[in-house]
Amino acid sequence: MVAMDNLVITLGVGVALITGLFFLIYRLTSLRGYQTAGLVFALTMLIFIPFSVLNWAGADVFAIHLALYVIVPYGLGIITTQQESEHGRKVKRGRLHWAPMTMLVFFGIVATVNAILLSVATHGMPSQFIGVLLPQPQSQATEVTSGFPGTVARISERKEALATGYFDAMREQRTVGWQVHQGWKSRPEAGEPALFQVRVLDREGQPISDAAIEGEFMRVSDFNLDQIFSMQPMGGGLYQAEVTLPAAGRWDLLFRVQRGEHTHEQQASTRVRESRG
Repeated sequence: MVAMDNLVITLGVGVALITGLFFLIYRLTSLRGYQTAGLVFALTMLIFIPFSVLNWAGADVFAIHLALYVIVPYGLGIITTQQESEHGRKVKRGRLHWAPMTMLVFFGIVATVNAILLSVATHGMPSQFIGVLLPQPQSQATEVTSGFPGTVARISERKEALATGYFDAMREQRTVGWQVHQGWKSRPEAGEPALFQVRVLDREGQPISDAAIEGEFMRVSDFNLDQIFSMQPMGGGLYQAEVTLPAAGRWDLLFRVQRGEHTHEQQASTRVRESRG
């Protein structure tokens, strides 16, 4: 809610200052409407762009402010120029034409809606609105969040990390010829511990019981929920780890089996069902 308030404040205060500066210059000087608009636009950009660079909040936030800060002096220039053409060079008051006023109101609404959507997408809907605008959760959740944490960059990093040396690793794995199988001892439920097992055999089908296995369950929609695990040997090439995945749905899995100089990397995906409580 604080982020949304800050965004609305910066937009509202900025528009108010630009409007006040426009009419101050327009009333106290001999400049015409389009000249005043150009001057106000130049002054706004001289202040806004350096401030945004020094306090960078993201390209989307910058674009919303820039669009509104450009539209306001432009719209005021159109309105005052229209007044001048109808009532003389400069007038103190006059009836405003509906067309430029409609355009200003329209872009003001667009900018406001975009600011709200940006804040909700980044930080989630304010908690006091969740129960009103969103359906009640079917699970026994104590806290509901509607934020989207921005997983694109994280996914790109994962793909890049997996791609590094991928083909060399695959050739080595085929040469070594280990047989690696993974699965759950029982179907996992959200928030409940479950036993994850891996069995490792060599090329001839003999168990490998002295390997080290580490891995990670990755939540595509929220990397903050990722779970790192290491496995304990149980004998006969079987390894086991107790893992608690906090959310239902799809999880991606990446784990590595290491023994001496040889490493076997494997990827998979699994689904976790809602806790039956």
